[in-house]
Amino acid sequence: MSGMDCLIGFTGKDFAILAADGNAARSIMVYSQSEDKILQLDSHKLLAVGGDAADCIQEPDFFKKNMDLYAMRNGVALSTQAAANYMRGEKSTNLRKKMSVVDMLLAGYDEADGPSLYFLDYLASMQKLDKAAHGYGGFFVNSLLDAHWRADLSEAEALDLLECCFAEIKKRFMVSMPKFTIKVVDANGVRIVDRATK
Repeated sequence: MSGMDCLIGFTGKDFAILAADGNAARSIMVYSQSEDKILQLDSHKLLAVGGDAADCIQEPDFFKKNMDLYAMRNGVALSTQAAANYMRGEKSTNLRKKMSVVDMLLAGYDEADGPSLYFLDYLASMQKLDKAAHGYGGFFVNSLLDAHWRADLSEAEALDLLECCFAEIKKRFMVSMPKFTIKVVDANGVRIVDRATK
């Protein structure tokens, strides 16, 4: 369960965007505020993770390496939908064996389907959504996403919506989250987007 992690994601007109807080914390201690919780799985897929610190490294790394192996063996990478189903299947199989406590948002861009976003939780539920959030921060931003998200959002409008979400978290959430990492995936691949300075 993400808990103190905050993951936000949604799709736009021709891209998908993910944001994650930079806190690395346990109990009442914050060890770092520059943690990157968004892993690049391949040229057109991003995975944001939140939950147990060790599981957030081991499980996504396992997924990435197996997806790379699949691409090497078959000469084609998994689509975003196939990757989401693969991850859900692995998490489901492991529920009663070696359960990990990791919530995930998978964002990707496929030539045929365009941008997509998948919500996966630590109990192996998976759903394709237009907008999603994990962690306590998600309690504060879901209403903003419901009110302001549109399918035809431009990248600039998406960044403005994220800034609204960050401001709401800063105002309402008791845990300080001063730094967020933002990454976008579109037809050109994956890139990091810097926050606008105000």
